[in-house]
Amino acid sequence: MKNRLLFLTFGLLLGAGLSWAWQLSSRDAGTLAAAQGEADRARIALLEADLQGARAEAERARLAMASAGADLAPPAPNVVDLERLLNDARPLLKSLALMFGEQRRTMSEQWIRSMVTKMADDMGLTEEQAAAMAEHFIKLDGENFAKMQAMLDRKLSIFDVFTVMNDLNPQKSMDAYVMKSLTEEQRSAWEGRKLETKAQQLERTATRQLDRMTRDLQLDETQQDRVFEILVKTNPAYDPSLAVAGLATESAGPSTPENQNEAIAEVLRPEQMEGWNTMQERQSRENKRWTDALGGFDAATFFRGMVGGGRGR
Repeated sequence: MKNRLLFLTFGLLLGAGLSWAWQLSSRDAGTLAAAQGEADRARIALLEADLQGARAEAERARLAMASAGADLAPPAPNVVDLERLLNDARPLLKSLALMFGEQRRTMSEQWIRSMVTKMADDMGLTEEQAAAMAEHFIKLDGENFAKMQAMLDRKLSIFDVFTVMNDLNPQKSMDAYVMKSLTEEQRSAWEGRKLETKAQQLERTATRQLDRMTRDLQLDETQQDRVFEILVKTNPAYDPSLAVAGLATESAGPSTPENQNEAIAEVLRPEQMEGWNTMQERQSRENKRWTDALGGFDAATFFRGMVGGGRGR
């Protein structure tokens, strides 16, 4: 009897203990769950605050880009739009101009002084003439740089950019200065130097084109000589007074860029025509790609009348 009471008492105590432990466990679990819920809600609140901050920052960036003239419309797929890229980059270009403006000025001044020193030797300039020329072009460089910076303050078209490049053409500036400030003998030396430089440019351009054609079409030496002549004489910058190295033949040859391809085709053998047609198609696609990227602007035609211009390929 006594043992039964002992076991009964032990069982009651064990059951009460287990019940109390379960209640404590449940209460602790509820407390932990509540605490976890509070922590989760706090994290969500922080994430929502971060999201609102990011949205506000994105809106400020959007307004800044819009005020800078950036095009915020989505770009067309697989289309290179250089005009859009130019205008989107204007804020960055303005910042870089400010950041490196002094370095640019120093390097440009060094280059101008070096150029004037060489011209003084080539053209027999006096010390006073060389100093005046250096001063003139250093001042002109500063003015041109200011124009470039001002250009970045407004939305630009590709035509604007090429027009400014044409207006700031250093060849034109030098021509104007030489004609105004130097003696007749020195002007004559300058004109001769220009012709020599232009002849060298024509030779390099034609040689580069000829090397590509020789590689692709397997031109023989006779064909190379004739094609070189065509490439030189159909270049818009060509003038009969130019002494172009390698231009040995005296025939009149083609005289306009428009009949260049026809003239070259007449030099080729029948088995070379397929490769020539492939080259023309490839060049046509490349020209169209650039024209499309420039929004239909034909840069080659625009620069055809510029001093020292050339075709190139």
